[in-house]
Amino acid sequence: MPPKKGPKEPEVNVPEGDASAGRDIFDSNCSACHAIEGDSTAAPILGGVVGRAAGLEKFAYSKGMKTSGITWSEKHLFVFLKNPSKHVPGTKMAFAGLAAEKDRADLIAYLKSV
Repeated sequence: MPPKKGPKEPEVNVPEGDASAGRDIFDSNCSACHAIEGDSTAAPILGGVVGRAAGLEKFAYSKGMKTSGITWSEKHLFVFLKNPSKHVPGTKMAFAGLAAEKDRADLIAYLKSV
């Protein structure tokens, strides 16, 4: 049986981001739960997240995340970070999202760099 295909890439344009500004966004919005490396029981480790399949790391993911079929591309992250529970229904991530496109682009640039 062929592997299940993930959802289509979102049809969005991800603006160029600034990794340095993205680190500040990570520190103020994400680091309370997420880390870039090490072990975490609060939230998934985000180092190397770009290009990784959702829900497969050592973390107790929600069923929605485990079965999403998403591979974290810039486009999926851009849409997810705007409204996590809309992009992945049932996610455990208790975060309202980042409304500003620039903030999301900067955060993605930082995540790509780590």
